[in-house]
Amino acid sequence: MSEHMPTQQFLESLIQEAGSITLKFFQKNFSIQEKSDNQGIVTDADIASENFIKKKIHEKFKTHTILAEESGLEKFTQENSEKEQAIWIIDPLDGTTNFSKGNPYYCISIAFGHIVEGVFQAKLAGIYQPTTQSLFIAEKNKGTFLNKQKLFLNDLQNFKLASIATGFSSNKDKDLIQVVNTIGAIQNKSLGLRINGAAALDLALTAKGIFQGFYEIPLAPWDMAAGALIVTEAGGVVSNFAGKEFCPLRDKGIIAANKQIHPELLSLIQNYYSN
Repeated sequence: MSEHMPTQQFLESLIQEAGSITLKFFQKNFSIQEKSDNQGIVTDADIASENFIKKKIHEKFKTHTILAEESGLEKFTQENSEKEQAIWIIDPLDGTTNFSKGNPYYCISIAFGHIVEGVFQAKLAGIYQPTTQSLFIAEKNKGTFLNKQKLFLNDLQNFKLASIATGFSSNKDKDLIQVVNTIGAIQNKSLGLRINGAAALDLALTAKGIFQGFYEIPLAPWDMAAGALIVTEAGGVVSNFAGKEFCPLRDKGIIAANKQIHPELLSLIQNYYSN
């Protein structure tokens, strides 16, 4: 195995084993802690999954940088962010609130790529829902696969028939005004809007065609990095809220959809978000 580029097989094994760890806690007794600044909760499963993923990466790729939700950055600083470097962006358990309530809508999300001139260029990504054994894998220029079957976004063109997913877990108080107004506008124009509580899994299911679009702001890099590549490699369009090229290390929001739906979804969102 190259010190510089992991294989799909390595990622598949890594993410499925992490998923098995979370299932040992799911719908059982475990401790829950509140994060600071009203940023949600963390459970024993989040920590155990992240520790396992980091350990396996460190064993094989000793020089790689890791950005993970619960432990933050390792070997990465703003001072060296302009230098090309290999980096993993990890959410060990996306949808922790769902998980804590026994809701099976959660996943593990892992992306690998390189930072080039300050921009993350994804090379390999995986999203795994342990409760359904749904494994989404994407590799740059090689497509997206769900349990080994290649995915292609559907070509629905009529926004009135589109199912759109979003979320707003960290939005509170006055920040909810934009959220509610945007939800109202999209709900009135589409078949319906869904709020599920796990952004990475929403992105994976957009690639599958369950949703015809997904958007959310603010999100963290680990919520978006893997899903962005999975949607793109399935033939979708991914942008930031300004409609520009998306980078999970720079952008706080993401809009993902098929090529026909994305322009109208972007237009509706920009009525309420100026940047």
